[in-house]
Amino acid sequence: MTAKDFKSLMPRLKRMTVGNVEIARRVLVDGISQVDAATESGLSKQRVGAVIKAVEAAARAIPPDWEQVEVWLPPELAAQVRQMAEEARAQLTTGGGILSSSWPSTR
Repeated sequence: MTAKDFKSLMPRLKRMTVGNVEIARRVLVDGISQVDAATESGLSKQRVGAVIKAVEAAARAIPPDWEQVEVWLPPELAAQVRQMAEEARAQLTTGGGILSSSWPSTR
């Protein structure tokens, strides 16, 4: 996983402690072994494994081709964007595709 990929997951890792996020980064981005991460952090190998699994699950929940967008908008447009995001997530969970004709172009 690249540093950019890991950074894009950060909003989904808010419930994790800063220490656990750093452990996951060391393993998934820096490439150290889970055993070494356990030794460095003082956590058990099993706990480090659970942290890695949680981050990997968060990564799978976001399609790799999706982009995070952060912009300032008037309230009515922000509500529309939030609604579009909810609909896109719902399409993922129901297995339906997103029809390009029903989504405004962002490019």
